[in-house]
Parts: sequence; C-alpha cells; structure tokens
Amino acid sequence: MQHIRVSDAERDRACAILREHYAVGRLDDQELSTRLAAAHTAVTWGDLNDLMYDLPALPGMPLAPAAYPPPPQPVAYAPPPVHYPQMPPPMPAPDPGRGYRLAAGFSFVLGFATFGIMWIPSVIFAILAARAKERGQRDPNTVRTIAAVTAAGLLAALVLLPAGFDRDDDEGPGGRAPMEMFDPAHNVVLEVKADQRSASAAEMVVTTDDEETTQENVLLPIRRPIHVDSLDDLSLTVTPDGDVRLTCRIIVDDTEIKESLPKRGEPCKVTYDD
Repeated sequence: MQHIRVSDAERDRACAILREHYAVGRLDDQELSTRLAAAHTAVTWGDLNDLMYDLPALPGMPLAPAAYPPPPQPVAYAPPPVHYPQMPPPMPAPDPGRGYRLAAGFSFVLGFATFGIMWIPSVIFAILAARAKERGQRDPNTVRTIAAVTAAGLLAALVLLPAGFDRDDDEGPGGRAPMEMFDPAHNVVLEVKADQRSASAAEMVVTTDDEETTQENVLLPIRRPIHVDSLDDLSLTVTPDGDVRLTCRIIVDDTEIKESLPKRGEPCKVTYDD
C-alpha cells in the first residue's frame, strides 16, 4: 500500500490529523508548518505515513480507510430466454353444407314477404345442406343450384302474387263485391228525451268531424239518425227551454255508446271520440 498514490481528499485528511496533534501539544508551530507542507506535496501513502511515524493514531480519525472495496466481480453472461412461437390451434373442418344453409335462411325470411312462396326453396336448400353434411363433401354446383332454385322461387312469386291480388280486388269472401263487403259509414242515432210532455229545447248543436249543425226551438223527444264516415269528435249539446230534465244519448250501429243525464234545467252534453 506504500506505493499507492493518494488523492487530494486523503492529503486534506492527513492535514486535519496533524492539526489535531498540534492542538493537543504534540507538535509545535515549526513542526506543524513543515509537516503540513510535506502533506500537501505527498504523492504516495508512504509519504503520508512518514509524517505520522512518531504520532499516535487518533480515535475516529484514521489516516487510511480500513479497507478498500473489493474489485467488482465479473458478471456471468446469461443468454436471453428464447420464446418459441406457439402453434395456432387447428382450424375447424369446413362445413360442406354452409352455402345451402345460408340460402335456406335467406329464403325463409323472404317467405314472409312472398306469402310463403319462398319457403319452398328454403325447404329444398335445407335438404341439400343435410345431404352435403352426410357426404362430408361440398357440392361443386352449390352456387349454380342456389341461383337456379332462388330464381325459380322469385319468378313464381312474381306470377302468383299479382294474380291473387287481382282476384281479391274483383271479388270478396262469398262472392260479394268489396263495397258490399265493407261499408266505412256508421249508422248513428241521436236521441234526446225530457221528463215532461210538450217540452222543447231552446238550442240543439250537433258536431261531427267535418261540420257543426245548430237548431233552435226543437220539440222533444227526438230520435234523429245521421250517417258519418268518422266517429271522431262527435258531440251532441242540448239546452232545455224551461225547468226540465233532459236525457241525451248517442247510439252507434244500434249500440248505445254515450249517455248524459244532467240536473234539471241544465244543458245536456254527450261526446264520443273514436
């Protein structure tokens, strides 16, 4: 260790130790100056130890560290781990009847729009799909077969559907014409009664969907049939002439729908909205 060179920090530590010895009286002024100058110019540990040869060691102030850290050990080289790619799972075997099954589902949906005509191709495609699955081999004519059967089904729908609609337009159920089978008009009867004989209404207002009719001085009782196309906003308002009690009714297609029995002397109003 005597031949190992010292650093500036080690020279400063040696100077600090010499000053401590001077403080306790081991060195005089001249010896301190001489040794400090030698410490500042020291090159090796041997030079510093020569300045301390006749001085005891100070507790807690060693001249040299207890031991130098051991040199770093070489790090063993470990090769990086090798990650081998995993093989993908095996692909499932192709479905030989997949094309026919898709065509069967598409034809089944079209059957709702063609009144069931396209359900016939749907059944044919389902049978062909089952046979292809049994054989385990795709039919090489799948596309051609689907196109031909679908075209035949659509052609049948184009021919049969217009003929069916024309027949329905010409004749209804039981051989009746459409206007005889369905009449949009309603038979409405407006009925007003009073609890006294020879009573009258000062005013009667009938409101329908498209008009309003007002009559004055109407003799009671009355039963008036009217024909309306719509029952929306249908109302009857009758104002009595005197202290009488009225009863108002709206009868639609021979069925009583609305009735009003107000107090004596009050107007009678009945409203119906379909």
